[in-house]
Amino acid sequence: MTSSLVGRTLGTYQITDLLGQGGMATVYKGYRADIDRYVAIKVLPPHPGLDQGFIERFKLEARTIARLQHPHILPLYDYGVEDGILYLVMAYIEGGSLGGRIKRGRMDPLMIGETLRQVASALDYAHRQGVIHRDIKPDNILLDKEGFALLADFGIVKLAEDVSNRLTVTGGMVGTPAYMAPEQGSGAPITPSADLYSLGVVVYEMLTGRQPYSADTPMQVVIKHMTEPVPSLRTLDPGFSPDLDGVMQRALSKNPEVRYPTATAFAEDFNRAIQGRDVAVAPTAAASFSLSTLPLTIPTQPVATQPTNPLQPTVILQQGTNPLLLLGGFAIIAVLLVVVVLLVTRPESHEQDAPPTATQSIAPTSPPTQAATAATALPSFGRVSFSTTGSVGDTLTLQVENLRPPQPGDVYIAWLKNTESGDALKIGELTLDALGSGVLPPFVDPEGHVLPALYNAVTITSQKAGGLTAVGNPLYRASVPPQVSKMLANFYVSDPNGIAVSALSGSSYNAPVGQSGATSSLIDSLLAEAKRAAEHIDLAQHAQSIGGMHVHNEHSVNILMGTLNDYNADGRSENPGYQKGAAPYLTAMRDYLTQIATAPGSDAALQSSIEWVRVCVDNSQERVDQIIGLEQVMLAATDLTAITQQATDATLLAGALLKGVDANGNGQVEPFEEECGLEQIRDFALLMSGMRVLEVPK
Repeated sequence: MTSSLVGRTLGTYQITDLLGQGGMATVYKGYRADIDRYVAIKVLPPHPGLDQGFIERFKLEARTIARLQHPHILPLYDYGVEDGILYLVMAYIEGGSLGGRIKRGRMDPLMIGETLRQVASALDYAHRQGVIHRDIKPDNILLDKEGFALLADFGIVKLAEDVSNRLTVTGGMVGTPAYMAPEQGSGAPITPSADLYSLGVVVYEMLTGRQPYSADTPMQVVIKHMTEPVPSLRTLDPGFSPDLDGVMQRALSKNPEVRYPTATAFAEDFNRAIQGRDVAVAPTAAASFSLSTLPLTIPTQPVATQPTNPLQPTVILQQGTNPLLLLGGFAIIAVLLVVVVLLVTRPESHEQDAPPTATQSIAPTSPPTQAATAATALPSFGRVSFSTTGSVGDTLTLQVENLRPPQPGDVYIAWLKNTESGDALKIGELTLDALGSGVLPPFVDPEGHVLPALYNAVTITSQKAGGLTAVGNPLYRASVPPQVSKMLANFYVSDPNGIAVSALSGSSYNAPVGQSGATSSLIDSLLAEAKRAAEHIDLAQHAQSIGGMHVHNEHSVNILMGTLNDYNADGRSENPGYQKGAAPYLTAMRDYLTQIATAPGSDAALQSSIEWVRVCVDNSQERVDQIIGLEQVMLAATDLTAITQQATDATLLAGALLKGVDANGNGQVEPFEEECGLEQIRDFALLMSGMRVLEVPK
């Protein structure tokens, strides 16, 4: 846009902020007052001569996008045309994008596997509806506050192509060069396989922290995608397994026929490879592939809507008359084409795209193992997650997709269940669309219980509406090991070694106050000790005498360690905390995490969530150790002025211990090294209760 729309109204939406501007759309933050909703509004760039026919095509494309209802697709709320402005209204997500996460460095493979699984299910769903995205890239994969992925910007590239085709003689190529499939760059017809290639580039970047190809101009990047072999993961890091390298080589094959048939098949092989299991989905045999079989078109007059940056969406327009021809351009193009042909036809390039040989196969030559076969037979049909409305963990959200219709005359009913005690609780009846997808209205426990501390499974039965007990065997099920519920009960409700509720005031969680001798939760107890220690660390910093400072140094160390030692040699061993200790509680947390990570039924998704909490526990333990070291230095000091810096550092560390630190400056405290602290343990531990919905074998 040549001028900002901030301050004006589009339809029923007040434009409040400019969020970003790219080659194919400008993104604004908007607000709809009558329903108190913030939205993201994508405005297409204005062009002269857009007649009613194009506007109708825009509306048709928008309606197509709006029909894409999937838990991992960013929903389109509205669209419109006003004063020649074409706009799409989408959900506003505050969590940021995958692009922002990648900028912080390589990602954990287990986290990549979970993100890939979510995006793959969304992409396959769209492909089944006949919709191709055409611009899969990290910035188009949004992450909500719980870390779930949402694929955004369906239809934006198609609309941009329609604009460019109307304004040029031969049309244009629209997309982001760094993620563009070879056939997309060559001008060949686009199929769903192009989206799978782009998704492969995104995964490659998550694994390595870099894209497979780089060059000085976007067109050079496009040509590399068309001609150069994919850099092996193992040349970048020998720690990557041959199986994982093989999976990525297949996903990024120049030949669409050699790539995975679906995004889900790619995700399944990827997760098997990172878990050290046999790769079960073997590439199908395909005819030899050469770019000479494609309608190769070298754009003769690149015109980008943004500076030449391979990360930005680029519109490369192909004019009917090429000024380069008048300047001897024939020779330049001929040389370029010769280079392309030589690169494509050299032996190593053919080896790259041929089905793997026996020595380089990414799949076992023997039949898939029983475990691999079982994994293939159990795709995900949705997700269960827990969040906080009135008290921690009191809210359940269930999203499902691709469920088969219930029995005639029946409805689907969802139940919470404890698989050890058999306790069950009805949470609602599911309403599905024609494609078997639906979202259960959030279930909020009226008594404010920590639901995942009481139940470790959700079952879905087909039975008559209004039933108060489950009838028949469940058709779908989601669960985590029962050890997860037991651990969350210790974390959030009551821990055997927690501080007595009678001694702990101000607990905001679910401690059983009415029970005689009740103990508080692990996280409440830990926070209580850390806050007491922080108070005495601050008192030490502001002490007026060396003796007064030493009193509080002793208090701080004893509170953190749960000890009664006479550190200042005054003949008294004092601990004004609860005499349990922050450090022992952190050790207990680490032990709990190890137990559930190794429990039967613990899968990669659960272990990934455990890792987020473990990082926060380790950060907190490191800060406790650093504080104790500083306090001991101060205990040995004889001059207040000599340890001013140590006192200041201890105070800062105490704050970081409680609240974490935004080390990368993105406005969030995240589950990364040097960032999260004790309060984030409280938040992220709830994510360990997330479950995948699976079909129950008949």
